Amino acid sequence: MTNELKQTKNSFKFIGKVTGIDKEHAFKEDKATKGKMLGQTYRALRFGVKTSETNTMNVEMFDFEPEEVFMWNSDKKKKDKGYKGDRIPFAQWEDEQEELREQGYAVLQTRIGLNYGEDGKLVSKGLPSFVASKEIFEKLDNGDSVVVEGEIRYGHYEDREGKTKEKKTYTIKKIFRLKDIDFEDEKFEEVTYFEQEMVYVDAMVEAKEGKAFVTARHINYNKSFHDTQMEIVFKDEEGNVDAGMKKLADAFAKKIKFGDLLTVRGNALNRVIVEEVAGEEDEGEEVDMLNLLGGKSKPKHAQAFVSRTYISAMQIEGVDAWDKKVYTEEDFEEAKKASELLTKKKDDELSELGGREKKDNNPFAGDDEVFSDDDIDDSDLPF
Repeated sequence: MTNELKQTKNSFKFIGKVTGIDKEHAFKEDKATKGKMLGQTYRALRFGVKTSETNTMNVEMFDFEPEEVFMWNSDKKKKDKGYKGDRIPFAQWEDEQEELREQGYAVLQTRIGLNYGEDGKLVSKGLPSFVASKEIFEKLDNGDSVVVEGEIRYGHYEDREGKTKEKKTYTIKKIFRLKDIDFEDEKFEEVTYFEQEMVYVDAMVEAKEGKAFVTARHINYNKSFHDTQMEIVFKDEEGNVDAGMKKLADAFAKKIKFGDLLTVRGNALNRVIVEEVAGEEDEGEEVDMLNLLGGKSKPKHAQAFVSRTYISAMQIEGVDAWDKKVYTEEDFEEAKKASELLTKKKDDELSELGGREKKDNNPFAGDDEVFSDDDIDDSDLPF
């Protein structure tokens, strides 16, 4: 008998300064041109949160204009234990949102606080994500200090060469403005925190690199699943070994088994390391001699080569829960078969209607990305 796959939850928290919100495609509002949401209006927001001088995390929102807004009223819940919230037409919510707040109703989907009141306290409110994305774009500027919380969505895209690559999306659920952050302050501590429930697949320790590479399996709400790689770093740049982290790396490689369910925590990383590589002719007595002859300096495009190395990782620093033998290989094989059968049935039914073959999976993909948003569902919300 196989076990039913259950969604693995996650969350993140980044603190830093807004960057890239002034870019041309930071915010987009348009209508879907194909797919089941044909003709529906959507909004997309994407910008960076600079968490230190060397690290910038990209955060995003993508939502269609809702037909209804889910509202919660705590007073109603106290009076009626069976209360499960109210759904109000979006147009009605737009017209009556202030009155609804005064009556004790709150929107749970997204919470933002971008302004301070006369009393110096932050004013926060719940909004549908479709509305929140536009307000965030209009009220935030590059350099503003913020704390962002949300969930991590895993998917894939195809690059220009047709290779499938992983895409992690840090989706905004809460965002609040902070007092200005000073990266050079001695009390400053970088925050790129995440927590992730995961099914353990395997791990490999690379002693020379001072890392363990962990393959973690994330289960979506619809029982599809996605494997992602995480790291455990136990050696610093000087070669010093952290005994506690080395113990954790060894435990992942030797003690934890396939199918174990863990909740891990750590820090996310998204850095670009720029290195200038000088050419042979850029140094030495010969160059000094040639400079004496005069003439114009070497053009920029012919000067030293600049090498950029991009480092993106989720680095595990601890484990908060460990349940052994939760899943087997068979559980995932059965879930995959069920998903494939359902997809085939839908394809067969649609093929009877004729038409041309669909060329990509997402009408909103960029020129070189096909992103599968498997996690988006009302069941992901905190109600």
